[in-house]
Amino acid sequence: MSARTARERLAEAQSALVRSLAQGAPVPAGFNAERVQETARTLLAKRRRRVQRSWPRLTEALGESFRPRFDAWAQENPMELEASPLADGRRFADALLGAGEFPDMAREELLIFELRYHLTGQGLVPRRGLTLRSMRIGSSILLAARLPGGRVLRLRLPF
Repeated sequence: MSARTARERLAEAQSALVRSLAQGAPVPAGFNAERVQETARTLLAKRRRRVQRSWPRLTEALGESFRPRFDAWAQENPMELEASPLADGRRFADALLGAGEFPDMAREELLIFELRYHLTGQGLVPRRGLTLRSMRIGSSILLAARLPGGRVLRLRLPF
């Protein structure tokens, strides 16, 4: 067996292991299935906790449903390479928005995120300079501005 073939096999096994840990794919041959599944559950819990700390209002607004909803979403959406809980939470928020299930209580948190960051295919990019955003929240409109230097101003108007 050549060294190249051994490297290719190792790379394939590692790739299969990562898929089973991150996406729930079948555990590859030669690995302890019980341990791999336990590690996958632990990694999912860690990912969830990091998003909960980064998006506290969204977590609070969803209450007891946060965990099962996030876990179901996370199983279908593997973590991106940048592994940012802010970006992960924003992608989860996109799924809730798309389903029409994003809670009003967390809309201000989403607006503040949008003032500070731009989510691209390569990850989070901090915004620079003046940024203006508005969002309808319940029976009001929230206008917000991020000034150069990071200060955020908010004005809530009746709708």
